[in-house]
Amino acid sequence: MPDPTERRWLVICFTVPAKPSALRVATWRTLKQLGAVALGTSVYTVPDRPDVRELLDQLAERINGGGGLAVLLLAQGLRESDEAMIAQRVAGSRSEDYLQVAKSARRFVEHVDRETATRDFRFAEVESLEEELEKVRRQLQRVVARDYFESPAREEAQASVLAAEAAFETYVERASEQGEP
Repeated sequence: MPDPTERRWLVICFTVPAKPSALRVATWRTLKQLGAVALGTSVYTVPDRPDVRELLDQLAERINGGGGLAVLLLAQGLRESDEAMIAQRVAGSRSEDYLQVAKSARRFVEHVDRETATRDFRFAEVESLEEELEKVRRQLQRVVARDYFESPAREEAQASVLAAEAAFETYVERASEQGEP
């Protein structure tokens, strides 16, 4: 992890027209996908990285082209208290994201358990579960991609996904024994 005193942040300040709402929703989605945290109304920050900078540049162009106004700033040398507050918000957001991944993985395992208990080993159910597991995996991948400071909550989420994968493998083995897949 880089020295906090050398950390650089991208800050985007923007306004978007109220209507149509598509630009506002797209802006919010992009910021969420990047793991940006709100510093105020329509002011978000995220650690400076080339890939993130490129996406924020594209977002700013989209906002400006859609009738809004966006300014992208580079911030560094923040006061220690400001740096700590931003880092804490980023870490808190990732912890929440990882908790959601773990929750999704646990729900998946519960689903597998229900299908096993009812002995539903049809091919269609195997395919459905496989798609559901893939969604959980993608959810984890998206959070890891925006986990700039390696949140301690990552381990629990990864362990939950591994447990989901193991439950699925056991289910597939049982389905094979039943003559399905």
